[in-house]
Amino acid sequence: MYLNANIPIIECYVRGNYLRDQKDSFDKYFGCAIFGFSSIPNQVPLFHFMMEDGGLWWRAPISAFCKEPGVKELPLNELVMWDSFSYNVSVTTFYEIAGNKMQYISRRKVKRVGTYLFTIDWAPGDFNELDFGYSQHPDQHKCGHVLELDDGNYAIQPNNRLRVFDASTGSDPNEKPLINRLVNNRRWTVETSSKWITDEHEEGSYDYHFKELNDGEEEKHSK
Repeated sequence: MYLNANIPIIECYVRGNYLRDQKDSFDKYFGCAIFGFSSIPNQVPLFHFMMEDGGLWWRAPISAFCKEPGVKELPLNELVMWDSFSYNVSVTTFYEIAGNKMQYISRRKVKRVGTYLFTIDWAPGDFNELDFGYSQHPDQHKCGHVLELDDGNYAIQPNNRLRVFDASTGSDPNEKPLINRLVNNRRWTVETSSKWITDEHEEGSYDYHFKELNDGEEEKHSK
């Protein structure tokens, strides 16, 4: 999907100050249904919603929303770790973690717990588009898991900030990690080596085998 994407509907409240350009209405809350978002590089994911009077609003940050009136608003950077990486985006609710409790440590070193809703992920466009972002860099790629926090706010956090509560496996985010995980810096592919070629008995053969080249043959085929 490019620029805009549907999401699972979130029925919640929007804070009035986001409807008034942060000028007033900080104590007002209005029922709404979030149904989609925009992915724009160098901005956080921005959400679209419909209000109870039929009014539509485009591109509000996730800090605009709360589960019920009166929830204390948190700074945007306490809820979202990264801006969108690309205009090209996908939305997926992963069955294995759907509805699970998750915990993350915020920028201010606060443990925040919430329920998993869905995942946003980014990719570059086709080869005719300039790839100006980092969505495909192995050591820079991030996805964004959208959470409904127990305190009534909503958050978007990447894999490396989250731990999952899973009753079926007995996992507890408060326990010490099993291993010090390192960010992957590799591209996993089997089509960049000159050591192997296909061995077709005749041009266009449907059934073929792979042939391993010795050093001399490898040098010849790489020229």
